[in-house]
Amino acid sequence: MKISKKKLALGLGLSALGLGFYINRQCFHAKEKKITLYSPKIDSPIRITQITDFHSNVISNLGEVIENIRQFAPDFIILTGDILDYGTDRKIERSLFFLKNLSALGIETFYITGNHEERGPKLDYFLEELEKLGIKYLKNESVLVKDNKINLYGNTFYTRSFDNYKKDDNKLNIILSHYSKHVRDRDNVDFDFVFSGHTHGGQVRFPILGALVSPGEGFFPSFDKGVYHYRNGIIYVDSGLGNTFLPLRFLNKIGYSNIEIKNGSVV
Repeated sequence: MKISKKKLALGLGLSALGLGFYINRQCFHAKEKKITLYSPKIDSPIRITQITDFHSNVISNLGEVIENIRQFAPDFIILTGDILDYGTDRKIERSLFFLKNLSALGIETFYITGNHEERGPKLDYFLEELEKLGIKYLKNESVLVKDNKINLYGNTFYTRSFDNYKKDDNKLNIILSHYSKHVRDRDNVDFDFVFSGHTHGGQVRFPILGALVSPGEGFFPSFDKGVYHYRNGIIYVDSGLGNTFLPLRFLNKIGYSNIEIKNGSVV
């Protein structure tokens, strides 16, 4: 059956509109991911909200995101790098708008820098604004949280160091590292959990194959998104709340993670 040029053009036009709408929803409408992890070290559940790779994004359902976090009621929030895409005034304003809405929840929040923040200008100004919001910047240092039951260590990206990190067998040891490979490359660093981002889950994924390529992990990456058992601990890689280079996501919607750690075996 011969298809007229008008029908073909209409079909292609509608397909393009549909694809554009789908990609828009993937790039700017955030998904809540509920993650359950286990550790024999804790008696009662610990709740953590992880946000990573925001990249100065514009979230179309920001109110829903904030309300979901409020209802989840995390013990603390972790921001695992690249919250700021690059230090231009417009992008700083976007990131701070998001963080002001987040900090209004009154939940203790910890932040580490990623490669985008550290290689861009005005990082000192951005950090000053975070301090005003009560967000604690962990610069290769540890802090005790949750009634001193958790040893939380935060790494920078380019100037990372584990000199101040010491695993405490009597506490839950959590490392925040924007790029999980920075921990995986250190054979002498032991942990219970690592929370990371950086990979964006590849941004574009395909059924069965998963991500084709992701930053730092190369083609068909092994540590691109999700939960990984590594040595004696767990690595969780979140695929991020923003986009880089292009607003392009496929089968990998932007999102944030509401994580609950319960008593139980790691494996």
